[in-house]
Amino acid sequence: MNETPEQRQQLWSQIVSQVSAELAALPAAERSWLQAQLGQVAELQLKIHALFEQASGAEICRNCRGECCGHGSFHFNLANLLGYLVSGEPLLEPDFSASCPYLGPSGCQIPVPLRPFNCVTFICEAIETRLPVPQREEFYRLERQLRAAYLAFDERYRGASLRGLLQSGARLRGQAFLQRN
Repeated sequence: MNETPEQRQQLWSQIVSQVSAELAALPAAERSWLQAQLGQVAELQLKIHALFEQASGAEICRNCRGECCGHGSFHFNLANLLGYLVSGEPLLEPDFSASCPYLGPSGCQIPVPLRPFNCVTFICEAIETRLPVPQREEFYRLERQLRAAYLAFDERYRGASLRGLLQSGARLRGQAFLQRN
């Protein structure tokens, strides 16, 4: 994707409006599935983050200044947007001129339960080596469960993908994100 920050912002705004309207039109049973699936994602992400914290991940990332966040524009996906919309959490306004539109002066601005898959599951060598073997194994076990939870969205909705919301929006070109596969 070679869009300008302004074009990405415009696409983002269109996607948010479209998905919000689609979500409002979903039947109760589908909303119930969404809430349960999003709850599972949030729970797993909090568990993974706890392991990250045990390894002093926040301190390491703060010192690194988000070097691994260079492609953050493409990590936020349909499940993340739905997490915001279903929870009622105020949606962040991304800055697409930054290396990661969600990275602020104090780090990631997205609450852990709503962060993109890549942002929760990536640990650099400096963090990984600080995890004792049992916690490292637990981290990767939880990562597999979280991946499966995200892939359930991919299997269910046409606009879902771990590749990100902007890519999905460009691919769908106005078609419904929440259309069942």
